[in-house]
Amino acid sequence: MTGPITNKVDELVLKAAVSSWLSDPSGLACLLTPESPKNISDPRPDAVGIRHVGGHLAGDFELIAVLIRPSTKRFTSVCGETRAQSIHADRAYLACYLGGEEFTEEQIETALHLGIGLLRIDSDGRCRRLVPAPLNRPSQRTRASLLHQLGLVVCQLCGVSFSLFPDHQQDDAVLWNERWADRFGRLRNESVYDRRHLCPDCVGNISELATRDDKL
Repeated sequence: MTGPITNKVDELVLKAAVSSWLSDPSGLACLLTPESPKNISDPRPDAVGIRHVGGHLAGDFELIAVLIRPSTKRFTSVCGETRAQSIHADRAYLACYLGGEEFTEEQIETALHLGIGLLRIDSDGRCRRLVPAPLNRPSQRTRASLLHQLGLVVCQLCGVSFSLFPDHQQDDAVLWNERWADRFGRLRNESVYDRRHLCPDCVGNISELATRDDKL
């Protein structure tokens, strides 16, 4: 059996390669690649991408989680850690820096068996997909929690994900479910944290409908 491939390479270089692949049209064409803060709860991804997969009749997206490693050391164990990302991610990838080497057949079989994707980071700083990640069925609660820790939420009407902290002002809306929280004993000192979000497009569409009805 081939031993682990070990290399010393800057962590920021590896993250830049993966983020570039996530956002590039030749990669996954993700609309967003938010930073993954150090304080994200376990299991913490090293890189994240938000990929639009909806169409004319549905708003839908995939949350892509990637673990990044500078080598193939402890490969099977790291594959298990990558598989753990399926609890909150729609697809999970393991990215390893290989330089000019290749994943072994045994490593590819391990990834296929565990249901994760494999990304190879080359010595030229390019990221290439060797094994596509299958679609998971993550826990919706933990998926929403990860999104929120990344500064993202899901619109309750159209189902798209959008930023809570955009670069420019946006007309989104937050709905506070006080009666719902009180019903389940989550109302404390008259404060409610149960909330639902509407994206700027849906807020604008609702406003247009309300204005149109007033004119009828």
